[in-house]
Amino acid sequence: MSFFSRFRVPAFLGNAGIYFFGSLANGLLPLALVPVFTRFLSPKDYGIVATSTVLMNIFVIAQGLSAYGLIAREHFDDDPGKQRRLVSTSTWLAIAVSIVLWAVFAAGLGPLIGHWSEFPADWLPGLLVLGLFTVLQTTYQTLLQARKEPWRFVGNQTLGSVLNLGLSVWLVAGLGWDWRGRMWGLLLGGAGVTILCLWGLCGRLKLLRFEFSLKSLRELAHFGVPLIPHVLGGWVMTMSARLYLNNMASLADTGLFSLAFNLTTPLNMVIGALNKTYFPWLFEKLSKPDEFEAVALCRHLLLASAGLLLAGAAFGLVAASALPFIVGPKFHGAAPYVFWLSLTMAVSGVYFIFGNIVIFSKRTALMAWRADFLGGIVVLISCPLLIHAIGPVGAAVSNCLGFVATTIGCITAARIAHPLPWGKALRSFVSRSK
Repeated sequence: MSFFSRFRVPAFLGNAGIYFFGSLANGLLPLALVPVFTRFLSPKDYGIVATSTVLMNIFVIAQGLSAYGLIAREHFDDDPGKQRRLVSTSTWLAIAVSIVLWAVFAAGLGPLIGHWSEFPADWLPGLLVLGLFTVLQTTYQTLLQARKEPWRFVGNQTLGSVLNLGLSVWLVAGLGWDWRGRMWGLLLGGAGVTILCLWGLCGRLKLLRFEFSLKSLRELAHFGVPLIPHVLGGWVMTMSARLYLNNMASLADTGLFSLAFNLTTPLNMVIGALNKTYFPWLFEKLSKPDEFEAVALCRHLLLASAGLLLAGAAFGLVAASALPFIVGPKFHGAAPYVFWLSLTMAVSGVYFIFGNIVIFSKRTALMAWRADFLGGIVVLISCPLLIHAIGPVGAAVSNCLGFVATTIGCITAARIAHPLPWGKALRSFVSRSK
């Protein structure tokens, strides 16, 4: 039996193809609308919307407690009762945290956050609602991935894009609203998809009930709390550069950075599609160690890592050259950001290859300090220095350096969490080349 038949590559590629073409359709819509938004919105408007994403993601860390990996992992233990209690507890916990944060903002913290972030404080409750929508949607979509239901996943994701972007275009281009039109599009579109996800969790999967388990809460805390430094580091890597730009440059520069980030959508779609298929495939194989050849697995994952880096560099060069044909004149300044952010996306793909090994092992504590936390420290230190030295594009360079650091840390965690013959795989390349 050949290596490819043992690993059922046709089935793997079939699911990856569904995710990819679904993500392609899903991602082409916002990309196609870039010429519209860049002509009706200003770079400052883009900067405000980008800052909303920064803040919402930090709220999601508290609301979701990074439980998605645990929920996916429990699917493979074939215990529906345990999984139902876990999903229900994580959902009610997210709602309770949202209410507490809302009360804290109303008590006086809101204006302070608004002043620090350059984001309108009266919109912070809306970001909490968006964060809760994100947690509920991600929980359901993670279960769809684990259950190998790519068509449902893609349909759910595409509906969200069509709703929020369609409403945003109507409000911004049709009614002449500014950044508020984009925000209302996100809220109304998110509400529609969240209702569908709740139906899926309650009705179709029957995993969401009015129950709260202290045992499940402890499991969530045991899994999620060690990840807090890791997740905060990830937030710093992906989001803090925009806050640095807000304060060291301008909201307009933040808008250019955000646009460049959005233009990496095609590359991000490919990486996301592969990862959505890769993690359940990997979990299934690692749960049956007698049925695969470990050296061959490592060799193919190393080749995939090298291919991602080459693809990221090539995409960045092409996208930067094509920028004047895509966006309005006010946004041509985004070109210097595009290459570095494309390379950053490619490095994040390598991170997923090794990070899923750690998640399978349930040894997420290994990721607490050596992965995204380390990358976050790199960004916190290097970003202001690089912005000061080479200008606003230093934020994109810093982003890339942070992802390199976190990926190296993730590789070391994977080697400890679930030892595989990486050394033999590397030596096999040398022996084959002779």
